[in-house]
Amino acid sequence: MARGVNNLFDDAFLRKLEQLHLLAKRLAAHGSAGRRRAKRLGDGLEFADHRDYSAGDDLRFVDWSYYARMEKLLLRLFHEHSEGDVCILMDCSASMAASGQDSHATFAYALRVAAALAYVAMGGLERVTIQPFAEDLTQPLRTGRNRGQILAVLDYLGGLTPAGKTQLARSAERLARQGGPRGTVILISDLLDCSEELAQACMHLQAGNDLVVLQIFGPADAHPVIEGQMVLQQAETGQELALEVTPELLASYSQQWEAFRRACEHTVVGRGGTYLAAATDTPFEDLVLKTLRRAGVIE
Repeated sequence: MARGVNNLFDDAFLRKLEQLHLLAKRLAAHGSAGRRRAKRLGDGLEFADHRDYSAGDDLRFVDWSYYARMEKLLLRLFHEHSEGDVCILMDCSASMAASGQDSHATFAYALRVAAALAYVAMGGLERVTIQPFAEDLTQPLRTGRNRGQILAVLDYLGGLTPAGKTQLARSAERLARQGGPRGTVILISDLLDCSEELAQACMHLQAGNDLVVLQIFGPADAHPVIEGQMVLQQAETGQELALEVTPELLASYSQQWEAFRRACEHTVVGRGGTYLAAATDTPFEDLVLKTLRRAGVIE
């Protein structure tokens, strides 16, 4: 695996992934089908129900083991799965690393969320595309409908490095032009330095897709714990700003941060998307389950 993967995706993380997969599967089994993954009876891979055999039915789907026990012909019915993909659009710009390099850094948390979403989606027989972007799209990873590919996913994610400026609208437009199967697009980003592009990006990403936007941020982004004379550096441009941090300035900053977050939510929801915000001290498995529910994948 790539350097750094073992720190992010250790055995404890893999155990959480398996627990998350089982929990999501139970929730899906007890709830109604989501709006995108509506399942119709067909000849797919997952058993759904029986019905009485009728003349002319395909003999391949007769439940012969049931016939041997009960001497009655029943036809096995299966779920017909959508051909739509789950596309995880992963922000790899420099601002995603601005919260530091500890275990709760924005980028490390976003990688865990992306890995968990991919694992659960593949376990639900979905194809997954992980598409990084910063100033432009970079080489994606595409999986089959097999959660056994999770090691390849972890290796790929562990090799990603945050760098460069955010060009969300341009990246979203390029992704839309690529076409391909429609499904769900999940944007994982701090949305910093791209709030003015968000509306345009939503328009591109939502063309034929369900859109989910996860705004990830560190607790210090919303409520910084600093005081006195400081020199702040803009993560993507390197521009510096010297200022004196006072309690009044911190209070004003917190208000501005909340206004920024609400503006992002208003933009996404106003264009028919689903918006979720999470600080990096939120257990990633809680965010993943909430995302899957809001996306209509599980109930």
